Amino acid sequence: MTSFFEHQDRAQSRTGWLVFLFLFGVVGVTSSVALLAIFFVPDSVPLAILFSLLMIGIPFIYKLLTISSSGSLVAESLGGVRIDPASRETHERKILNVVEEMAIASGMPIPPIFVLDEECINAFAAGKTPQDAVIGISRGAIESLNRDELQGVIAHEFSHIFHGDMRINMRAIAAIFGIMAIGYVGYFLLRSTLYAPRGRRSDGRATAALALFGIGLIAIGCIGTFFGRLMQAAISRQREFLADASAVQYTRNPSGIGNALRKIGSQSSSAMRHAQASQLNHMFFSEGVRTLFASHPPIAERVKRIESIAGGYLPDPVPLVTATKEGVQPPRDLAASVDSVGSIPNASLLRIHEEISSFDDSLLTAVHDPDGAWAVVFAATLSPDSSIARPQRELVISRFPAIGRLLERIERLVVPLNVQQRLALVDIACSTLALGSSDTYQSLRQTLADSVRIDGSVNLIEWTVVQILRMRVEVPIAARAGVVALARTDNISSVAIHAQRTLGVLALLGTDDEQKADRAFQAALSIVGLPTTILPARSACTLDSVAVDLDRLEALRPSAAGKVVRGALTCVTADGLTTDREYLLLRALSERLSIPLPPSL
Repeated sequence: MTSFFEHQDRAQSRTGWLVFLFLFGVVGVTSSVALLAIFFVPDSVPLAILFSLLMIGIPFIYKLLTISSSGSLVAESLGGVRIDPASRETHERKILNVVEEMAIASGMPIPPIFVLDEECINAFAAGKTPQDAVIGISRGAIESLNRDELQGVIAHEFSHIFHGDMRINMRAIAAIFGIMAIGYVGYFLLRSTLYAPRGRRSDGRATAALALFGIGLIAIGCIGTFFGRLMQAAISRQREFLADASAVQYTRNPSGIGNALRKIGSQSSSAMRHAQASQLNHMFFSEGVRTLFASHPPIAERVKRIESIAGGYLPDPVPLVTATKEGVQPPRDLAASVDSVGSIPNASLLRIHEEISSFDDSLLTAVHDPDGAWAVVFAATLSPDSSIARPQRELVISRFPAIGRLLERIERLVVPLNVQQRLALVDIACSTLALGSSDTYQSLRQTLADSVRIDGSVNLIEWTVVQILRMRVEVPIAARAGVVALARTDNISSVAIHAQRTLGVLALLGTDDEQKADRAFQAALSIVGLPTTILPARSACTLDSVAVDLDRLEALRPSAAGKVVRGALTCVTADGLTTDREYLLLRALSERLSIPLPPSL
């Protein structure tokens, strides 16, 4: 079975079929333009070929560098408006809750949600990696689907994120726009001649020739459109079946996605009105525009397959059950634990829903407000020692009085929570803080740094929260400022020393017995494919040294990062126990390696 790590690796290079169809379309369009030139101006064939290549290449590069480089830009190109995390509007709050729970259950950052002003039921996921993904959903979907149905649709989109479909979808936007652009040029030429002022007879002949040339380009554009639609169909049809099946697996509720599809099938019109929808048809939950080559399987066939998964019929929704409030549990099956990375483990969604629902309403309100989100972050990192927590609290109050007052009110609600519950709140807070300005973030981040070191040291939960903020707040803010994301292309051999030291720290953290730690360490090295070496000295295993190693490890390609995570889990489970300390270091490691680690791990 292909793992999350392999899916993400393949997504970086799985463009062969797309490139073939694109080149075939380029040859078809260019040849047609050359034939058109032979008919009108025989001597200009080389210029005509150059013209056609430019008419394909310039739009292709433009889309590649702009819209197809950012999920947010894709959503905005469709008229999408981002939902404010603090929104109290009933339908918006419903979709926000569904996405937050699913993201936390899978261990990935909570993606921004954009609402499209469309009456039909539709949705999409866009972005290059799980870390910069966004979810787009139509107004019709959030208003007409119930919670179970929305959960099924969103689980379908999360499957596209986990299986690497987004990356090829984003590249396809540029390819499709490039080979279809020449038809738009023809339309522009024809329109300009129809509305041009009448002049002399000679001008009339030139205008007529230009109009005919425009008509010819429109006809040639049909060839580009043909290959564009063919690309859309080739990319998405089989992937939709996989995403439907994954949605059933994640939610354990076939009726959710099944009934959502039935509602789509019963719509009077499923067409999307926005002009850009045609180019993005392959990205949608269901076809947004009817075309010659269907980009999605028929709704009836998708429902039939979901029914077959459910045993021949769609059952009633699975009732929510009360989750057991246990601490961090050891993974019983290491291979299964690693395989669940990049998915939503069974029952995790129900457990996360129950845990978040159990939080005090004032806490949930606070975490969706910028000041409240910072107050939650500070509360999650307060020392359990009251003599240290007091000056930490006073520092925040002195620099940011409004946040300090909120901290005093919610501290009593955060302190009793266990480690995973605290980090779930931090995850939600990050989705709020990522919307803020760089200057505000830097000021508060410095206050957090001063707070956690107020006693001259940093404990593990404080350090882990800082790593989460780095990846889930700093990186999105930097991306908005135009900073290019780190390329994750390194192999394990290029960072071997750093991987060995990190695994050594985890092995030592799990036990006080040096021999047991060494056995776990050597087993981990074998799994990762690294040469054996001596276990690091405990005195050298500091959080600062781990941070230095993570700076290098975060450039690993997904499959190599997956090996490190598998090795790390070997260290953690060697003694049959998973402590909070081990879980926190695992969580920090997964964040820096951009691996969505489900809380159950």
